[in-house]
Amino acid sequence: MNLRGIHWLSYFLFWVAAITAAGALLGASLFPLAGLLFHTGDTPWQLVQNGARIGSFYFLIWAPGTAVVLCVMRAYRRQHPETRTD
Repeated sequence: MNLRGIHWLSYFLFWVAAITAAGALLGASLFPLAGLLFHTGDTPWQLVQNGARIGSFYFLIWAPGTAVVLCVMRAYRRQHPETRTD
């Protein structure tokens, strides 16, 4: 694999990891709030764990497709830089 391929692979993997981590953080922060609101009976630590697991799973489903779109957008912008005429 050449350097350009490694660059795009690392860019893709970065976005997949970042989106998945965002889902884990969002789930870990929202599940305890929902647990307190709905009186689930779980401990706060269990709610954080479940939120991180479920949030990262749902975001992992969407992360590869979103990362491909972001890679294509970046490649397009590199190939077609904006030219200003003012």
